[in-house]
Amino acid sequence: MTAEVPAEAAVRVSPSREQAEAWDFVLEAVGITHRVGLTEEGWAVLVPPPCVATALAALDAADREASEEPVREPQAPDHGPSFVGLAAAATIAAFFWVSGPRNGADAGGWFRVGSGVAGLIVHGQWWRAVTALTLHSDIMHVAGNAVAFIVFLTALGRWLGGGLALFATLLAGVAGNLLTALVYGSPHDVVGASTATFAALGLLGGLQFMRRYAARTVGRFKRAFLLGVAASLGLFAMLGVGERSDMLAHATGLGFGLGFGLLWGHLVRRPVKPPAQAICLIATVVVVAGAWLLAFRH
Repeated sequence: MTAEVPAEAAVRVSPSREQAEAWDFVLEAVGITHRVGLTEEGWAVLVPPPCVATALAALDAADREASEEPVREPQAPDHGPSFVGLAAAATIAAFFWVSGPRNGADAGGWFRVGSGVAGLIVHGQWWRAVTALTLHSDIMHVAGNAVAFIVFLTALGRWLGGGLALFATLLAGVAGNLLTALVYGSPHDVVGASTATFAALGLLGGLQFMRRYAARTVGRFKRAFLLGVAASLGLFAMLGVGERSDMLAHATGLGFGLGFGLLWGHLVRRPVKPPAQAICLIATVVVVAGAWLLAFRH
């Protein structure tokens, strides 16, 4: 005579229906056949006998995960309120007031000596990669970049500090213009701070990636990528692509910004002190002013 095999076995029993429903949720998530039923001992989670070991393992794993203290992501450095974005916006607006639009008379020769003519850049006039960032085609062009500076560079200033944020944005923007010139060649001529504004966006994305990746959690790479790099790419798709936009210049600025942000986030973990911030600010002014002196003296 063979022993009767029970159709179901109770893997957990609780007097609380809410607790039994919590176990039900765990087993439902991992796809284990089960049901919750009221027994003499209380609310039980019942599974077929072959599933007992698997169900217990899943419930034990859920208990361990619930008991672990969640790992918190490192906080982003905060240097406090930053006016560097507003300062950059005011600077390019002042340049536009002096130089005028691209299709104007160009009486001061600003566009003649300072626009980003690719052929001249690759043949030695590297300073045009800097000066082109300060020139704009029309009022809408400069207004759009001014708003972008206020949004992206202000946020970057809170993270890195004003001086460093400005200098890093300038370097990534110039690098983007240089690469654009190498790719396009002689016929291309670019003006505008857009390469630098997308560089600031890329820097934010790279820094966000490294901050979130530093948390030792499961799936940290995917989470860091989605909230850092992918978010930057999404904003680029909305803002950097258009009929009148120089998509390559925008993309190179964003790319160099991402690279610099990843590098900085990996190498530096402490806020940069005020003396270094001042040096970076002075270096930014010297690079831009020096580029314009070379442009008019050449």
